[in-house]
Amino acid sequence: MIKKVFRPFWSYDVQKTEEWLSSMAEKGYFLIRINRGTRCFFFQQGEPKKLTYRIGYDKMQGEALSKGLLSEGWTKVLQSGNWFVTANEKPLDQIKTSSVREGIIKHNRVIMYIFGGILSYFAITAMIFLSILSVAIFSPDSQVEVVESPYWIFTYIYFGAVLAILTVAIYSVIKIHKNNKNLIREKTNQNIDHSKSLLEGRLPKEEEKQLKRSGQMIVKRKLGWMYAPDRLETWLETMELKGLNLYRVSKAGTFYFVIGHPRHVSYCADYQNIAEESYFDIHREAGWKMVFNSLGSLQKWSIWSREYAENEARPQIYSDKSHQLKHAKRIAITYSCLFLPLIIAYIFNIGFRIEIMSLRGLGKIDIIGMIIMLLAILSFGSYSVRTWLYYWRLKKRLDINF
Repeated sequence: MIKKVFRPFWSYDVQKTEEWLSSMAEKGYFLIRINRGTRCFFFQQGEPKKLTYRIGYDKMQGEALSKGLLSEGWTKVLQSGNWFVTANEKPLDQIKTSSVREGIIKHNRVIMYIFGGILSYFAITAMIFLSILSVAIFSPDSQVEVVESPYWIFTYIYFGAVLAILTVAIYSVIKIHKNNKNLIREKTNQNIDHSKSLLEGRLPKEEEKQLKRSGQMIVKRKLGWMYAPDRLETWLETMELKGLNLYRVSKAGTFYFVIGHPRHVSYCADYQNIAEESYFDIHREAGWKMVFNSLGSLQKWSIWSREYAENEARPQIYSDKSHQLKHAKRIAITYSCLFLPLIIAYIFNIGFRIEIMSLRGLGKIDIIGMIIMLLAILSFGSYSVRTWLYYWRLKKRLDINF
């Protein structure tokens, strides 16, 4: 007997889908096929059994599983495009090795960015429409007359479609963001290693306060450091040469230094859209220590340090010049794509506000609103410009011409 189940948003929360597949197996329904077009799952009825399922996404995935996964007891249930499903008869807490999640995170993140772009488009369009409507309503010489469209059915269908798209887009962005966050944190052992590296030598809060009061600990704030990572690295290395040893970095951009001995320490502020599972191990094996790791989905920054002798060459995480430049360009493009839509929206808003004020005068609320939007434009604009200045500084220093 074949059972068919429709799950339209199953890939937005693969962990929940895996739990559902396990519950279906306990009821005697075993997955045999997924139709990605219709979003339907097909099950074959059999003897109830406890199974642990794992969903993966990999463009390079072959028909056979790796030796590591096979030795752990995993078997491939099916493959549909780049998606594949594996099953294991062991309980989840007894499984040490399973397929990685990076492919799912990257795939879902692309979908999230597409829906995010749709939301931004509708938001800017709505802002422009409301601004035009405000000008029409508040203009003393204008008269607004509402005329019902002769093709009202198409108007309602259009607004219904827009509402449906907005609902799906909002749901998709929220759901994928939450799921990706859970997938990134899923690797328990990796998270423990990260925590150990970040908490290594961490003092209790009371001792930190005592060091601050005695002047042995110095606190410096470096807001927006990620928009000029090269200058942050130079600043941190200069502080180390002065005998101010970096102790820790807060999420808000606060740097804590302990007065110690002058040291030669190389720092690297690294941006990764998604850090592969081997990313942290590779750097640690090369002698680097992670002093900061952000948890955000849009800004995945980490700061690495490595002490070296005075007569040694300054170590670098990335020695390839073209890779360094591509990395800097990716940072500049990422933040430009993030801030430019906001800047454009604020500029349009200011333009319409100026037109409204020319018709009905200037009020205090208008002045405050204009100042806030101008500050936002200057702030977001400066962030974007700083990332491109970083790119051009690096290009000039590396003397690379493309």
